[in-house]
Amino acid sequence: MVVCCAALLGGATGFGYALLSAPLLLLLGFRLEFVVTANLALAVLTRVSVVYRFRKDVDRRRAALLILGSVPGLYAGSRILTGVDRSLIRLATGLIVMLVTLLLARSPARSPAAPPPPRVPGAGHPLAAAVAGFLGGVLGTTTSLSGVPPVLLLARERAAARSFQADLATYFVVANTIALALLSARGALVREALFPAAALWLPGALLGNFAGVALGTRLPERAFRWLTLAIAFTAGAVTALTA
Repeated sequence: MVVCCAALLGGATGFGYALLSAPLLLLLGFRLEFVVTANLALAVLTRVSVVYRFRKDVDRRRAALLILGSVPGLYAGSRILTGVDRSLIRLATGLIVMLVTLLLARSPARSPAAPPPPRVPGAGHPLAAAVAGFLGGVLGTTTSLSGVPPVLLLARERAAARSFQADLATYFVVANTIALALLSARGALVREALFPAAALWLPGALLGNFAGVALGTRLPERAFRWLTLAIAFTAGAVTALTA
């Protein structure tokens, strides 16, 4: 139910699935490594179709910089996950979710009537994309919130909607696959999170995302946006307080 609801709200508002599911799954009592493994796997499985659908809209330079920057971050994050007290990481997860929701709340939502900005391939500073990829890698293998820095970067660069989805989906598929391999090499991969958990949760994630995208075009965007932010902030606060 949590996975389906997180995918529903994420699909309707465009915000990250893990931003909602990670703190809620932790609150339900799942281990941190379990949540990270399951969320990374689900992100890969649900974004492959998006990569194929928007393959012509990928800004290859920006996506490559995000992925290359993520590799050292993913390795650093895997070492943190296996070497740092889990309660500290859980506290950091809650605080990060709260901070990101505040940043998203301050950023204005795009008006549905406003035309998307023209796509400029290669726009933006290359160092910014590499840094966003690195930070996303660290967050990915420690908390599964790998999409937070790239999302903020793409929002800051005002990427066109299709390019936004294409670049982010490409980043998720490649970076999360590398993350799962690194976690497996360090013994932090929870196989039960892949099967049966991720296999059982995948239909709900796909259904929730499909319904969210469909509802997002019919329901008031502002109301859904603030509802999602409120749920994410509350979940992050409770996660931090119970760490």
